Amino acid sequence: MVFSDNQIYKNWKKNDKKDYLIDYVLPTEDLEDLNLIKENYSELENYDFKEIIKKYYLDNSIIALFYKDDNKIKILSKININDNKVIKSNSFVNIDLNNSENLEELILNLRIIYEDFWKENNLINTSIKLPLFIQVSNNELDLSLKFETVMDKIDLISNYSISKFDKDFIYYEVIFNGTPKNFINLMKIQDYTFDTQKKIWVLR
Repeated sequence: MVFSDNQIYKNWKKNDKKDYLIDYVLPTEDLEDLNLIKENYSELENYDFKEIIKKYYLDNSIIALFYKDDNKIKILSKININDNKVIKSNSFVNIDLNNSENLEELILNLRIIYEDFWKENNLINTSIKLPLFIQVSNNELDLSLKFETVMDKIDLISNYSISKFDKDFIYYEVIFNGTPKNFINLMKIQDYTFDTQKKIWVLR
């Protein structure tokens, strides 16, 4: 049950919530990936999945192995966040994957486990009010509009405004409840990177 017959895979992103911090990139049903998994099937718990992970250009990853026995499911999660690698083992009983409520509860519990681990490794302190100054090229209107849409969805951004603009750039002032590292990591998940060499960061 890797992809097409895997109810967990099919429903993982079904109930995405605005306050989730992790944006999941699920692997595609690639024949090469399936062959790699088959070749390493007997050693999956020790296999690092590097060949698969690098195809998606991911710095952080979660590989979850599911073992089903009657009404019990054991999940071995190989988590790598900010180069902090850990293996977590969780078991759930009385789980019927064909029961939508059971399935939704299992996915919710797993996502909470992963979210909590992410928070622990990013040390989010919501009492911090950090002003950030960000410059966006005026030649890329779509970029600035998408950037604003992303900021609207991040709960840790308490406010943002356009402080000024000219023919070349739009300048944003962003009030972020966390550290600069937290902000950069959150934006990296959304595929945004910044030049942070000066006081005013440049969105690239």
